[in-house]
Amino acid sequence: MTEADVLKYVKTQLGVSWVDVEVEKKDIQQLITMALDKLAHYYEGKRFVQASGKVIDLSNHHPLTIEKVYNTSNNELMTVQEYAFGGTGVILFSTDMLQRILSYTSYKMLWDELKYQTGMNYKLIGDTLYLDDYNDSVLIEMLVRPTVISDVEDTSMYYSWVKEYVLALTKEMLGRIRGKFNVDGSPYTLDSAQLLSEAASEKANLESQLMGEIFVL
Repeated sequence: MTEADVLKYVKTQLGVSWVDVEVEKKDIQQLITMALDKLAHYYEGKRFVQASGKVIDLSNHHPLTIEKVYNTSNNELMTVQEYAFGGTGVILFSTDMLQRILSYTSYKMLWDELKYQTGMNYKLIGDTLYLDDYNDSVLIEMLVRPTVISDVEDTSMYYSWVKEYVLALTKEMLGRIRGKFNVDGSPYTLDSAQLLSEAASEKANLESQLMGEIFVL
């Protein structure tokens, strides 16, 4: 998930193609932060970090748990790429190219299995990761409390929750802004009251879902 995904969703839901919606990128960034703060107590996001050394400081990430540590200095990935495409990061347009493409899924499964088999021994103490007898480049797969939007995986049920909660927060913000203006004598009306009502109802529903109720997104 990206900020751009959320901004596009919110503006589309608010009818930006028909009316001017006073929502800027900086507003969405702040509202995303508020949504993630609300979600943080209920969701563990997956994050991948590349690092090196036998003792690795992860204080910038505050991992809850380490799922796996992969050795990225070995040649397992290159072996798979050689097998699948004829070279690391290279696709050869040869007579058997079609067969290589059709077989890609099998090679992807092979790589996933290789990653599993080459996981390393480690110990996490606080925010420090200690690797056993290893001092080279690694890829660390960890679970974290979401602090950036990319921590929410596209396959997570919370993917929709974040977008809907940011939308509700946006309605609340717009309702308060529009409520400060008077349009007497104008052919147009402001929907401040409706936006605030919808925001309150939607926020209450979404927050109740975090407390164990069935998701209805």
